[in-house]
Amino acid sequence: MLRLEDNVYNRRCRQDEPKFKLWKSAGLMLSYRCPSRCACCYVFSGPDVAEPATEMTVEMALDCWTAVRRMAGASGRVHLTGGEPFLDYDRLEQIMQAAQKAGLEGLEKIETNAYWCTDAQLVRQRLSRLKKLGLTRLQISTDVYHQQFVPFERVRLAARIALDLLGPQRVQIRWRDFFANPIMVGPMKENQRNKAFLNAMAKRPERLLGRAAEKLANLFPLRTYEEFTDINCKQNLLGARHVHIDGSGNVFPGTCIGIVVGKVISDSKHTLDRLWQQFDYRQHPIMSVLIEKGPTGLINLAQQKSYQPKPGYAHKCHLCYDIRRFLYQKNAYSGYLGPAVCYGLAPSKNTPPATH
Repeated sequence: MLRLEDNVYNRRCRQDEPKFKLWKSAGLMLSYRCPSRCACCYVFSGPDVAEPATEMTVEMALDCWTAVRRMAGASGRVHLTGGEPFLDYDRLEQIMQAAQKAGLEGLEKIETNAYWCTDAQLVRQRLSRLKKLGLTRLQISTDVYHQQFVPFERVRLAARIALDLLGPQRVQIRWRDFFANPIMVGPMKENQRNKAFLNAMAKRPERLLGRAAEKLANLFPLRTYEEFTDINCKQNLLGARHVHIDGSGNVFPGTCIGIVVGKVISDSKHTLDRLWQQFDYRQHPIMSVLIEKGPTGLINLAQQKSYQPKPGYAHKCHLCYDIRRFLYQKNAYSGYLGPAVCYGLAPSKNTPPATH
């Protein structure tokens, strides 16, 4: 188990300065692929993502899982996410098998939107198998965004069988109030759908990154970038105890998908715990600016490459994402920003999402 002083920055910073927190949990993004194209998706998942290199292997999943436990000991946690983890069920089962064989604990949950829950026998078979392999909790996503694409009866079927097999303490329905009173926005006209999205965000704000920056941000009152001048990201980035890791090995701080802390590789020299030990944010050209100046600090970097600020932004994350996307398109800060899919720029299979 690591200590704060095992990190190179923490050893060098003053005693009164905030420390770079230990990563105690990780979301293993098995894929960016998803049968839906939800407006709220901050990783820009969809059915048309065609980047095989971002598919997480069983080996990498185990390496990252093991590293989290080395770093945080018994308190280390991982969850299996995407995209949609059940799109490749065989791989999901293989990861669970390998983790069980290795004696790995600390699985927080597996996430799903229940798109695959078309048959009661199939759902029971898969969840029973995963339960034997150590499934601790199933999170079922259900909200106004997901139900634009996934028929609600599949969510209801998933919840019924999961509750029967796992019990109420091991099933997380996200969100229960929507599950009790679902709203189907698929048949709605765009203005009605946007109103439903706004009502949902009044209850629970969404991260205005990825597709959400494109689909949801403009539903809010917009502010000029100067109005975000005094807002930095020090607490969000230095204080993040959680990371996401994609199949290419890109490590993202918290939910700031598209900002690459570093890269993990399935070898002994490029592990997650070693990355944390060696990371000094002052050497990172994007994170250093965000921590010290906030998203408006990125404006100067972008204007050097002819970035033109928009008339307004809904949130500091919207501003940050827009600038980062511009810089990525200019091939700037390679290795610190990416991959393309996070910015809606991945090669497409031109497969339209199913709608209901």
